[in-house]
Amino acid sequence: MGQRIRTAIVAIPIALCLIKLGGLPFALGVLLLGLVGFREFQDMLTKDGIQVYRAMGMAGTCLLILAAGAGHGDWLLPLVTLFSLLVMLEGLYCYAQGHFPENTGLTCMALVYLGLPFAHFSLLRELTGPVHTLPLWGPMSLGEALLWTVMFATWASDTFAYFGGRAFGRTKLLPRVSPKKTREGALCGFIGCVLTVWLLGNVWLGYPLLPVLLLGIGIGIFAPLGDLVESILKRSCDIKDSGNFFPGHGGVLDRCDSLIFSVPFAYYFITLFLLP
Repeated sequence: MGQRIRTAIVAIPIALCLIKLGGLPFALGVLLLGLVGFREFQDMLTKDGIQVYRAMGMAGTCLLILAAGAGHGDWLLPLVTLFSLLVMLEGLYCYAQGHFPENTGLTCMALVYLGLPFAHFSLLRELTGPVHTLPLWGPMSLGEALLWTVMFATWASDTFAYFGGRAFGRTKLLPRVSPKKTREGALCGFIGCVLTVWLLGNVWLGYPLLPVLLLGIGIGIFAPLGDLVESILKRSCDIKDSGNFFPGHGGVLDRCDSLIFSVPFAYYFITLFLLP
C-alpha cells in the first residue's frame, strides 16, 4: 500500500500539470505512455514465443501520437497504412526467425491497439471551443474539460464496478477471461459511468441531455471492454501485470486499458454529435 501511495503522490501532479498545459508537453507525455505500452506489449508476447517487430512498430506508434499532438488527425489513416506495409517488409527482412504471420500480425495489432488510441488522447485534449472555469483550477479549455469528463467517466466505470461487485456480485461475467468480474459489478460500473457523464457533460458543460446520455452509455460499454481485452491478453501470455511502470499499480496497459477503448469512442462521438 505504501508503494502505491508514493507512486500516486508523484504521478498525479505530473498528470495534472501535463493535462493542464496541453500542446507539446501533453503530447510528449502521451508519447512516453505509448512507447512504454508498446514495450510492455512486446515483452508480454515475447514470453509467449512471439517476436513483435520493434523498429517499425515503435516508429509507427511514435509518429501516430506525434501527428495527433501536432493537430494532424487526418494523417492517422495514411500512417497506419504505411506502417502496416513497412511492418511486413521488416517481417521479410527477419524471415529467418520464422513465424511471419504471427509476428507481422501482432506488430500491426500494436499500431491499432496502442498507437491509434493514444493518438486520440491528444486529439481529444486539443478540441477547441468555449472556455470553462472550475473553482481552484481556473480557466479550462474545452478539450481539457472533455478529456477530464471522459477520464472521470472511465474511472467511475472501474470504481463502481469494483465496489459494486464486492457488495452485490453473485454472477460471473466472463469467468474464463476475468474470474473476479461479475454482472452485478458491471451494471454498477455502467450506472456510475452514465451518472458521471451526465453530471459533467450536461450539468457542468451544458450539452443537451440526450447526446450526453448516449455518450455515457457508449463509454459505459467501451471502458469495460478495454479492461476485458487487456485481461484476456495477459491471460493468453500467462502474466499478472503488463509491467511495473507505476510501482504498486502495474504497467501502462494495466492503468490505461479502459481509456484505450473509451477515449477514441468519445472523441468521435463528441466531434460528430456534440460539437457544432
